[in-house]
Amino acid sequence: MYIEEDPHLGGHAHYNRYSVADIMGNLDIPEGDLRSVQRDMQALIDIEGGYIRRIVDSGKTYYQVALERANKLVFPEFGDTLLHFMFLQRIANIYPAISNLIENLAERITQDLPAREQSTLAHYAKELNGRILFMGTPPSIDENVGKNLPIILDAIRKKQKVQITYTDNWGAITNKPRIPLMVAINHGEIYIGCVSQHHPDKTYALKLRRIQSVKLLREQFVEDPKVVEILRRRIRSGTLLSGDQDQPCEKVVIYFPGYAKNFLQERPYHPSMKIKELPCGDLHVTMNVAVNALLKQWVMYYGSIAEVLKPAKLRQMVLDSAKELVGMYERE
Repeated sequence: MYIEEDPHLGGHAHYNRYSVADIMGNLDIPEGDLRSVQRDMQALIDIEGGYIRRIVDSGKTYYQVALERANKLVFPEFGDTLLHFMFLQRIANIYPAISNLIENLAERITQDLPAREQSTLAHYAKELNGRILFMGTPPSIDENVGKNLPIILDAIRKKQKVQITYTDNWGAITNKPRIPLMVAINHGEIYIGCVSQHHPDKTYALKLRRIQSVKLLREQFVEDPKVVEILRRRIRSGTLLSGDQDQPCEKVVIYFPGYAKNFLQERPYHPSMKIKELPCGDLHVTMNVAVNALLKQWVMYYGSIAEVLKPAKLRQMVLDSAKELVGMYERE
């Protein structure tokens, strides 16, 4: 329902009134739903607090918003809502890519809360902030990350190139135009999938947190659907972060003891990963994924409790790395 300024009322808000027929017409509701709309309006009127007003004029019924009552609106379980809100503020830095967005949103919501709720929120924060701690290294926040992501998303939407200053794995800093096609999230990190300007059939990824600055360029690019599909396949197969452009997926089978089930469910390597519980209580983990160094590292993260059953080449990759590790520690 609309609120309009009426100049004849000295600029005060004037609340339009509507009949059921008006409401149905504005919302394109079929005539056959008349009784349903009437019941819905009655339900709105019956809500405690009187936020919708019924007016009878010359035998005809109208409905009007009673917004002057809105400052009395109380949400059910509002205390629980404040607890969730306070916790989100506390852990915002865990998500550096959107921490600025969370903080700005939290600030706006806090300002709009009634004084009583603001006081309650401050009380909760004072009591609980010291009980919400970060074990080990506290989460870091890079202010640039929150600024860069919207620019990249805008570039993807508009199909425009971006000038990116980036630090690679070896610490080298580059500043050059890039063609962003997609955003991928992997184990809590955000990556930008790009296509090479010199090799249009090659794609690569940039880690968002390593991007120091982004500038939207006027130059546009033509998106090749085939390259976009290649990028999607690389993300699905788990090869986006490796040098393999179009490595095929293979069936992988790994043995785990039964007590590892919760860990595996909490940290799945790939969306295709399935956990099968054997009669003895042990586990067979299967997935359809590219076999590469990233997969080998994930397997070796679990140490001796993980045994690769298939394929043979993944077993050999783990064995070779294990031999190198043993040799390094055996040297005097």
